[in-house]
Formats: sequence, C-alpha cells, structure tokens
Amino acid sequence: MFSNPFPDAFGLDIGDLSIKLVQLRNQSFWHHRPYYKLVTCRSVDIPPGLILNGELQKPEEVRKRIMRLLQGTKSQKPVKSPWVVASLPETQSFIKHIEIKKPSEELIEEDIMLVARKHIPFDEDNYYLQWQFLPTQSGKKDTTNLIIGAVPKTISDSYTYLMESMGLGVLALEIEALALTRSMVTAKKEYEKEARAVLHISATRSNLIIHDHDIIQFSTSLPYSGEILTTALSQKLRISYEEAEKIKVEHGTSYKKGSDKAWKIIVDFNKQLTDGIKDALDFYYSHFPNANKITRIVMCGGGSNLKNLDKVISTRLKMVARPGKPWKNLGSNQEDIMPIEKSLSYSGAIGLALRAADNPFFTNDII
Repeated sequence: MFSNPFPDAFGLDIGDLSIKLVQLRNQSFWHHRPYYKLVTCRSVDIPPGLILNGELQKPEEVRKRIMRLLQGTKSQKPVKSPWVVASLPETQSFIKHIEIKKPSEELIEEDIMLVARKHIPFDEDNYYLQWQFLPTQSGKKDTTNLIIGAVPKTISDSYTYLMESMGLGVLALEIEALALTRSMVTAKKEYEKEARAVLHISATRSNLIIHDHDIIQFSTSLPYSGEILTTALSQKLRISYEEAEKIKVEHGTSYKKGSDKAWKIIVDFNKQLTDGIKDALDFYYSHFPNANKITRIVMCGGGSNLKNLDKVISTRLKMVARPGKPWKNLGSNQEDIMPIEKSLSYSGAIGLALRAADNPFFTNDII
C-alpha cells in the first residue's frame, strides 16, 4: 500500500447552491483492510447566481464562503491541511470509456486523440483532455481500453485559481461522476454479469452514471432537479417559492386529497425523469458492446429524498431503485454521523475525500 504524501488532504464538492467538505483519515494499515475515520464533515450554502451551471460567476464571493468553511465555527476545528481534491461540474465535463483496436504498446497520442474526437465533443485548443489505460480483458490482447475525460480550460483554470488564491494545493480536479461512483458503488463487491446505474439528483441538476465492468462507461445529464420542480410548482400554482418547496417536501409523489394540481405537476416531472432514465439505459444497451444488465439504480443527492420517488422509478422501469449508503466504503460504521437523508447530499464530497485520503496519484479510477 502506498502511503499518502499529502496528510489530511480533504475533498471539496462545489455545487451551484452549496459547498461540502469532507476530510477522512486513512487507517487501513492498522486494520489490514480499507478503513477510514471521519475527521471533518460540513457544508455552507451559497446564494443563487454565484455559480451558474458550474461556472464561477462571482469567484470572490465563492472564495469568502469556502474560507468560512475551512475556518469553521466556534464548535468546529479549522481545516489546516493545504491539500484538496475538488470537483468539476458534471455539466461542464465529459467522461467515457472507449475501446481502440490496437495494443497499448503500439498506441501513440494521435491515435487516442483521433478516437476521442469521435466520442467526445471537444476541441484541443479550448479543452483539457486526459485518459487512463484500463486493464486488458482476457482474450483481447490486441485491444486497448481507456477511460477519457475532457473539461473546458476556462472552467478548470478558474477552479484551480480559486483554490490557489486561498493557499490550497490542488492535488486533483475530478469529474463529478468519478467521485459519485467511488462512494456509491460497493467497492468490495464483485459485480459479475451485472451493472449499476447511479442516479444523482441535486438541487440544480441531475445525471445518470453507468458503472459496468468495474469502470464508468458513460454519464448523461437529465432534465430534472429539486429547483426545477419547486419552481414549476410555484409558477403553475401561482404560489410563493417557499410554499411550493413545502408542498414538494411534504407531499412528494404521494397523492393527498385537495392537492390534485400539485400532484399532477409532480407526476408529470417524475415521468420526464423516468423517460430520461429509460432512454439512457436503452442507449447504453444498444451502443456499448458487452453491456451487462443493469440490475439496480443507486440514488444519491439531496433530490433523491423526494417521498416515494424510488418506488415510482422502480415501478415504471421494473428495476430496483433505492437511495444508496454514501458511507459504506469507509470500512467503518459512520451511518450514525447524520441521518441518511442528509448523508445523500454528501455523496460527491465523500468520494472526493476517499481519493484525498489515499495517495491521490495511485487511485485506480482516476484520469
């Protein structure tokens, strides 16, 4: 096992409406198995407009709030480590598994770039492109598998500058899908002839990640979020945003007498969500060779707490859909830290923290 040369490095999940920080300490050596102790877990809300679709609109205001998060409150200890693994927004990044019909030792960079152009919409002048070779599958010695990620240079550079302006050393800026699967897909389980879908529903966006053959195959955005649903209720029922939020939280997908209009709006939006998931699954089965059957949808993010949403998805897609357990890969019982409903919103931050707690440059699922 490699030791971590960046002690007490932490994960920082930057969203449009909140920033979450999780710090873990790797104690695997003493337990002879993966084992992480929670050191810090906290968050700060940010007003709408400071970050929009992952783009920093008012970086100085965002900086102030991250500094407040690092300093903590009277009851919290400050985070003193200068090392961070931070997230890149899903809406601004691309990630995909590709296969090249050539042995890895014969590949040159231009071969990879040529194939990447066919799969990921990017141009070399304005995007950073990185890839990682994956283990060779048995019987396919003449084929190379890679996981490729791309992100606009303006987005990556703005996040790097933001971190460095606070004196933080950026160990990695990680595509959100990688962090989510690291926390939500059971690490110790051998998935044979089955795959997982991770459904992440946050306040401002949602995405579906397909995890198969021990890697992310692809990720896609969905037209659904907690904010979109609340805003629709507010506008169509002509009520305040606060009233709409209350209806959403209290009713969820359940029908209550006297709430026919609200219920119909929620039902329509949930149908859009399930239709989007079905389209993504159909696309995966038809476009990816050797696709295993997806047997479960693991839900995370604060929006996945909508009452009975898991049952609606399970019924319509005839597949088990359930909120996941974000702390399960820590190897220690951390479920009593906070209610599971709140933990779901920390899924990305936990995944980032798991990478930060290991040697960040020897993690298997990075690019």
